[in-house]
Amino acid sequence: MNKEKNQRFFSSSIFSKSRKGDIPITILVIGVLAVCIIAIFTFYFSSRAMANNFDSIGIVEKAAVMKEEITFYKTLGFSENEITQIFGINADALGKYFVVTKGSVSVRYNLGK
Repeated sequence: MNKEKNQRFFSSSIFSKSRKGDIPITILVIGVLAVCIIAIFTFYFSSRAMANNFDSIGIVEKAAVMKEEITFYKTLGFSENEITQIFGINADALGKYFVVTKGSVSVRYNLGK
């Protein structure tokens, strides 16, 4: 009698031997997995690319801080020659400038003439 109940339970529509839905479900699962894997790789590579961009933001901020330090030194009464030596200020046809470099990123900050 117990064997008959098991046969009725497993022969229900849940465990039917019809395999009509197996192929579309398999294709759907493979498609979802492919989209998930592509999304993971996209986030991984974009995060690596963004790390370089954040470095450049830090360099620009460092250049602005150096400009504020130069202004502070001028208000303390340092001469132009002393400030030029301390901060490594260069001059060309466009005027005075200093360069801040980190890795492959360089920022040129113009101080004017």
